[in-house]
Amino acid sequence: MPSARLPLVCALILLAGCDGGTLSRVVGAAPPVIAEPIIDVDSGDATDPHRVVFGEVFAGEQAFAYITVTNRGSDPLQVRALELDAAGFEVESAGDAVLAPDSSTVVQLSYSPSRDESVARTLRVHSNDRVDPIVPVTLHAEGLAPAVQIEPPSYDFGRPSIGCVSHLDVTVANVGRAPLTLHELVFDDLVGTAELTAVHSVAPGTALEPGESVDVRITHTPTDTAPDAGRLTVFTDAPNAPAVASEVTGAADPGEFVRDGYLQDGDNATDILFAIDGSCSMGEEHAFLAQNIASFLATLDALEINYHLGFVNSDVGTGGGLLGNPNYITPNTPDPVGAALANPALTLDSSGVEQPFHNAWLALSSPNTDPGGPNDGFLRHEAGLRVIHVSDEPEQSATAPGSLGTGADYVAAFQSLKPNPDHVVISSISGELTGCSGVGGNATPGVDFVEAAVLTGGTTASVCDPNWAATLSVLAQESVSVADTFELSQIPLQGAVDVFRNGVPIYVGWHYDSALNAVVFDEDHVPENGDLVEFEYAIAGACGD
Repeated sequence: MPSARLPLVCALILLAGCDGGTLSRVVGAAPPVIAEPIIDVDSGDATDPHRVVFGEVFAGEQAFAYITVTNRGSDPLQVRALELDAAGFEVESAGDAVLAPDSSTVVQLSYSPSRDESVARTLRVHSNDRVDPIVPVTLHAEGLAPAVQIEPPSYDFGRPSIGCVSHLDVTVANVGRAPLTLHELVFDDLVGTAELTAVHSVAPGTALEPGESVDVRITHTPTDTAPDAGRLTVFTDAPNAPAVASEVTGAADPGEFVRDGYLQDGDNATDILFAIDGSCSMGEEHAFLAQNIASFLATLDALEINYHLGFVNSDVGTGGGLLGNPNYITPNTPDPVGAALANPALTLDSSGVEQPFHNAWLALSSPNTDPGGPNDGFLRHEAGLRVIHVSDEPEQSATAPGSLGTGADYVAAFQSLKPNPDHVVISSISGELTGCSGVGGNATPGVDFVEAAVLTGGTTASVCDPNWAATLSVLAQESVSVADTFELSQIPLQGAVDVFRNGVPIYVGWHYDSALNAVVFDEDHVPENGDLVEFEYAIAGACGD
């Protein structure tokens, strides 16, 4: 409603003189004329006609509202300006600029949100109304839009020890009031060392409802002390921030250093196991072996081999226990030859089902080799391993109770007993691939024996060959072992190892084998007996949870 106005009654003239004055009305003068435009603004809101409520509007959409400007006065009303300086709001149509008394015009307003917001802005209507030249109209709106928030926006992994792995879960959330579409999540390793990586399962086009979120796991695996930096960038359809990022940094402190030392005393240490067929067809073969066992031992002595010599038969019913007393022979045994000739493995008292692979495996594995077991002390960690099979029948361990499987499976099992599988050599005196017949006896093919020898670089000989002296000489020479592989006590960072021989650093003739976690010397660079070999390397320090 228009406000009450007070009319101008008259104009007064103040006449003054030096000796006093009187107030007089000018005869015949008309009262002054004053313009009376009166503005009335109405939004249609019954509670507050100077308030416009657009309600909820989604980003990308446009809502309209209207106000009516009326001249309630007796003279023309000039709408001089519609002042609106508010993002998202626009005056679409300003209506008439001059209104006659009792006439109206409609002003059209619009609201188009670009972000998620609750806003209250002011439209100021300027006119020539003398009393109310500026009429404020408040504009209220709820802009509904997706809004992406990434937490944390930055993060520093600090300086853990090299090799310590740290994780950070970055949360990407829709904090707006409209669905958010995730176009792409991109992680950039800004240094290029791959020490910072990111993993997530967010497919392009994934939609997040208001309040929903997804996680991206960033992992820091420092391998050096140089600074690391990365950036996770999230591309969305959020109108106010289509790309947001989280910056991650980190570095590392050097890990702890370890120095392993070994005195080279394993040169020519070899564990030799004969697995001999004891079935009734092996009479000639046992005799030839007995006749030549002395020369075999003599060759071992000539080569200065530090040997452990043990015997089993091909009968798994013995459980893999080493036969004889003592149960294995060494260079320090009082009568090595006599002990070998007296070994029960050279008698014909075992099963006709030849299973030397499995019985040899029983002899070389737990529980027989455990402390206090029947074969305790025979198998040495640092020594080479030679397994020699003697049989005139095919290998049949595939049918043994608890069989490991094929001949190749047994080879892999034997190789697992040593740090370096190359230190395991399997040889045989058998019927070889085709079987044989001769002075030394008769034999059916021993294909599995030959395959095991081929897989390990061993020797195969015919059981029918009467010249067992030459065969055993080759087998004895094959028993030479050198300690060329030195296991490290811990895992070196990045496989970096410094090698010292008698305190002097050496840079060639060796390599680090990660599969063995060992330093392996080349054949012509093996440390000699009595050499002190040391290995220095960094390891991961103490890592937190």
